[in-house]
Amino acid sequence: MKRFLSVLSLLTVLAAGAFAQVNLVTDEEVDPDAPVFEWVEEVHNWGDIPQGTPVTHKFTFTNAGKSPLIISNVQKTCGCTVTNWTKEPVLPGETGFVEAQYNAARAGAFNKAITVQSNASTPNKKLYFKGTVTAGEKEEGVPEKKSLFSPN
Repeated sequence: MKRFLSVLSLLTVLAAGAFAQVNLVTDEEVDPDAPVFEWVEEVHNWGDIPQGTPVTHKFTFTNAGKSPLIISNVQKTCGCTVTNWTKEPVLPGETGFVEAQYNAARAGAFNKAITVQSNASTPNKKLYFKGTVTAGEKEEGVPEKKSLFSPN
């Protein structure tokens, strides 16, 4: 009888472990009722942007989970980006946003990321935006004055 109870308790522990969901990255159990991001898009391409013209894109999502989704922070990779996001909890089935504004000050191609931090089943999510800033026309400046000391 003692052996039977030992085997039964071992099987109970193994069965409970088999049914638990585990996050393979952190080895933590995943809450089946956790909020879940469902993004409309995770990468946005602005294409060609005139230099000096800031551009803004709103990444939208739906909470496909079973509990309210709360965004705690959005980290950016440089000072060239300004972010904004839904500050109130997003209820299951409702939509929210994360907005990124790029200042387009430097000419050339760019590929940037922002990291959304939340209470979702995947707590950190990277969103990407890219494009090419095209150099503007050089403006004519004030004509240079001739001087006795400057070469002709």
